[in-house]
Amino acid sequence: MDENDLKRYTVILDGGSGVLFQPLDETKTYILSARHVFYEDVIHDDGPNTEKLKSIINYSFSDNQNQKNEVEIKKDDNYFEHSDADAAILILEVNLNLNEIFVDNRTTGFEGFNLTGYPESKRKSNDQYDKQLIRDLISYNDNLIALRLVVNHLDHEQITGFSGGGIIIINGDSLLLAGIQSKTPNGPCNGVINVVPIKRFEEIVEENRLPEMIPTYLSNFGFLKDKIFTFHAGSGEKDIAIVKSVLKRKAIEVINSEITPNFIKNHFKEKLLLNKNDLSTLKDEQIYITWLEFLTFLNVIKSKTYTQDELIETQSIFRLIFNINGTEWLGDNFVTDCLSYNYENLSEDGTVFIKTKHKPRKIKDYFIKKGSIVPSISAIKEKYMNGDPVYNGQGADIFNAESESKEFIFDKFNFLHYEYLKHIMLVENSDEYREFNRLNESELLIKLQQEYAKIFRIQ
Repeated sequence: MDENDLKRYTVILDGGSGVLFQPLDETKTYILSARHVFYEDVIHDDGPNTEKLKSIINYSFSDNQNQKNEVEIKKDDNYFEHSDADAAILILEVNLNLNEIFVDNRTTGFEGFNLTGYPESKRKSNDQYDKQLIRDLISYNDNLIALRLVVNHLDHEQITGFSGGGIIIINGDSLLLAGIQSKTPNGPCNGVINVVPIKRFEEIVEENRLPEMIPTYLSNFGFLKDKIFTFHAGSGEKDIAIVKSVLKRKAIEVINSEITPNFIKNHFKEKLLLNKNDLSTLKDEQIYITWLEFLTFLNVIKSKTYTQDELIETQSIFRLIFNINGTEWLGDNFVTDCLSYNYENLSEDGTVFIKTKHKPRKIKDYFIKKGSIVPSISAIKEKYMNGDPVYNGQGADIFNAESESKEFIFDKFNFLHYEYLKHIMLVENSDEYREFNRLNESELLIKLQQEYAKIFRIQ
């Protein structure tokens, strides 16, 4: 994602702006905007002016800003608004394939976000789009966020037209949307904008039973089937081609089961993350690609698809958790995050699979058997044994008197990098699969079942 994507997801909406959002329905696209953008003033000579909902509104995409697309507004059909907040959703009956923008319900930490839109001051330019960087948060409540722009001298004239624009930040391969700009007050603004929290838009969706504001791939693993087991084995690629083919076919059984990515997200929640401070990563596609592969391995071991209840029961034997923020495997921050994680109900000698952004540098580091002597772990264990403080990323002592961590978990559980299941077991041992082909697939499945059962400790 780059600056062009901020623009691509932002549309002109009459005299205001809007943000394109792909809901949990692959046939639709939402335009999120401010409610007042959809209304027009009604002038009364004999009394105060009023407003009414427009019958038609025009929108234009960033790559063709002069091409107006007309939409008839039908309240409670293709148009829905919040009863209290300056928030509204217009539904387009088309999939624009803009599915890399996610909801972010943060209440602090807006530095680095952008206000995106089409200000009135640029409406006669060849490129009408503009963005303003957010400096900091002024105040927050459930209905309105006040933010200060980096350029703090902007007033009504420079901000008008941004109404309905997004408060968006680039987050690796995706965008995070925290809110929509509300009505610009008349008079001096001094670079201060009012924003409707994204939660208000989720309330519109919930109240009107609209498709949820979550990615379509969370509804069914089928959306991810072409993204699994795409690893390369180098010179051993031909040897394990049949293995990858078999695994992809077994994945279809998982796809057809009752377990969905949304179930994984909603049931396990923060337990999926090694560091639970950034819950926005729960919408990261990589988490659910990994889960589809992981469930496929379980399917191979048991020769059956797991039910939701059966999957929950396995949490006493193993865990699959994610650390996709770039922290180095076995680095100090990684180790302290492991020590801070809640391993509730995981039995002694249980196995913790961890997926990280980067693979370990050395083969021997993929599997950390309990009690293993690893320098970065041993150094922290020595502090633990001596009663010295060990601080996590928030500056808190992991082993303080109030801490629930009374045991040194690296002496209690086994830790495996998730890629061990592919890189070590298949790529590094590709020659063991050279003899298999379509004619002896049943024997291949038996071998895979035996090999992976050892790792998962499942009979």
